[in-house]
Amino acid sequence: MNALIVDDEEDIGLMISMFLKKEGLKADFTSRITSAKEMIEKKNYQLFFLDLNLPDGTGFDLIPTIKEREASAKIVIISAYDSVDETQKAMDLGANIFIKKPFTKNEVINAVRTLA
Repeated sequence: MNALIVDDEEDIGLMISMFLKKEGLKADFTSRITSAKEMIEKKNYQLFFLDLNLPDGTGFDLIPTIKEREASAKIVIISAYDSVDETQKAMDLGANIFIKKPFTKNEVINAVRTLA
């Protein structure tokens, strides 16, 4: 399974990538929506970890592109912004799981195992 992590904090992206690789997934990382869209066009991803607060938009902006390319893609939102409104919007747009920052390794692993 291929995963794409989109987060503006490089250390978080690399940490999630490490967790995923230990679970046997192939993981790529980027910090921008623009580059994520380019990566989605070039490679098939089945799992996405999206931050909401990105330099060139929000993780919400990327969900329609993901769903157009791969309707069955699984999406995990990871964000410090976890109000009822954000959580509901994420689910309405097609996200599967919402994880609040700061998060634990177990939360990421459990999300992967739930969605795999």
